[in-house]
Amino acid sequence: MSKADQQTAPASGEVNILDENQPQGRLPREYERRFESEKELNAFLDEKQILARLPVSRRTLFNWRTTGKIPYVRLGGRRVLFHWPSVEAALLRMQKGGLQ
Repeated sequence: MSKADQQTAPASGEVNILDENQPQGRLPREYERRFESEKELNAFLDEKQILARLPVSRRTLFNWRTTGKIPYVRLGGRRVLFHWPSVEAALLRMQKGGLQ
């Protein structure tokens, strides 16, 4: 066996990474970016951003969410995002009076 065939660990404790462990080309489709543009990505707002746009209390927003009046997306356990165009459409459906 030649010295080139033998691989020893460096004295500094670093680990040699094999080429096969490196990313090879393009990522699979499920890991690609989900949004086409920054505009689409910014269409999702968290609770604080929604409350800045709507003149309602946090409790009212919670009640609308739990009763299904406005759509939302739950990420993980606690993170809740709102798709602004969908929320806006839901609010317009709740509109009373005037021209619809």
